[in-house]
Amino acid sequence: MKNITNKFLTTVSIAAIIVISFNGCKEVGPEINLTETDYITYLETPEAASQKIILLEDFTGAACPNCPDGHIAIADVIDANPGKVVAIAEYNYFGDPLYGDQIFVTDEAYSLDEYLLGPVTGWPAIFIDRKDFGGDDYLAELPENVAPFSDEQLSLSSPVNLYVENTYDAATRLLTTHVTIKYTDDVTATNNLSIALTESGIIAAQIDDNVGGEVPDYEHNHMLRKMLTYYAGDALPEENIAGRVYEFEYTYTLNDDWNADNMHVVAFVHNAETDNKEVLQVAEVEVVE
Repeated sequence: MKNITNKFLTTVSIAAIIVISFNGCKEVGPEINLTETDYITYLETPEAASQKIILLEDFTGAACPNCPDGHIAIADVIDANPGKVVAIAEYNYFGDPLYGDQIFVTDEAYSLDEYLLGPVTGWPAIFIDRKDFGGDDYLAELPENVAPFSDEQLSLSSPVNLYVENTYDAATRLLTTHVTIKYTDDVTATNNLSIALTESGIIAAQIDDNVGGEVPDYEHNHMLRKMLTYYAGDALPEENIAGRVYEFEYTYTLNDDWNADNMHVVAFVHNAETDNKEVLQVAEVEVVE
């Protein structure tokens, strides 16, 4: 079947310039998406559905004394379900950074809190496939709810198969990510694609109530470094029926102080409705394979 190439430009209203204060309350304006993203789309015979992978997003911070409880809960679920769970630690705690040379917060993490998934009422705030388990439009869960709600999501099927291929040039630090999305069933909700770069094994200070204070050599994992898409995702605007395929490609030059050997690309397809942001499928692939 002939491929059809499309271009889309997501338009948003002009927003306030982002202003962040680490000494008190934060005032954050949403990121403005003025980038044009090319994709290829076509129809083919639908594939059989692959295993459902779930996404755990953790609003966290190095200066947050309760946040290690969230890290532990997420690590336990990952250990109990190898290959079936992907995590992103989104550092947006209002007290961060802990030190001037320890700035883990990102504009995207702030925007996710203020304009898409939150605002949350406390940290840690953990999102399990961005699903509203309480039916109250508040998507965040406490650490003790991560395991049972994750088990619930792992029992579901997905209407999307997702494939990620990375090419990394160590000399230039240029990463090229190719994402293929294949619908195995019809989806009527509006869908977006989000892609995050994460890094693990980062040794830096963390305030931890479990030990009564600062841990100078704490290991931070799954840390969001950058979104390759708009923070709310890039649109999948066609008729998303069984057999619909999209192919996207993104490039990004990694920062010099990021360890490419400890980094992953996390891609996920999710609903983009006002009252439904649920994640349909996730894929995680190492930057350096």
